[in-house]
Amino acid sequence: MQTIAQVSLLLLVAVICSSVRSTSAFVATSTSGGVSTQLAAESSNANRRAFLGAMGGIASAVATTNAPAFAEQAKEYRQGIEVNAFNGLIFNYRGGSFNGLDEDDLAEPSVTYSEFNRRLKAGEVAFVEFMAPDGDAAYVTFKASEADATPKPIRIGEGYPIEQHDGYSSPMFCVKTVAKAGVPYKFTVPGMAKFQAMAK
Repeated sequence: MQTIAQVSLLLLVAVICSSVRSTSAFVATSTSGGVSTQLAAESSNANRRAFLGAMGGIASAVATTNAPAFAEQAKEYRQGIEVNAFNGLIFNYRGGSFNGLDEDDLAEPSVTYSEFNRRLKAGEVAFVEFMAPDGDAAYVTFKASEADATPKPIRIGEGYPIEQHDGYSSPMFCVKTVAKAGVPYKFTVPGMAKFQAMAK
């Protein structure tokens, strides 16, 4: 079955061909005298009107053709960040089964990533330090409170997204969340502070 676009194209070609033949007839008979010239001119005008009418019909058919319907895709979030074509690893995505750091792999005090995000949204985070180069280790300093007047940096642990170059996990999700919250942060080269202290 031919589509509307194909039928419209065939109709347009037929009208143009008819118009061309009519114009040729007008040129051939214009030197013969009054009556033939008048008849050819009337035929040419009629074909122009037919051509314009056909074009109007094509435009009407195109305008009334139902556009294809596309289902709206639900938004997806990773570590609190909406996934889009610019921050999603669409060319190298291998699934999202990795759930971040495991508490058993840490040998130091830590706070879970979910707890960190909760306190970040509550405005309780003062500073975050990411360890270069990828930021796989991060330390948060919470704001002073009655329970802890001089809080010290503590590792962001269970659930924290470490870098997976062939997957979806990346500390950059955490960096973007911290930056969006307006919390100051920095990247530190491990051992740099000790080196600078020795150089003084």
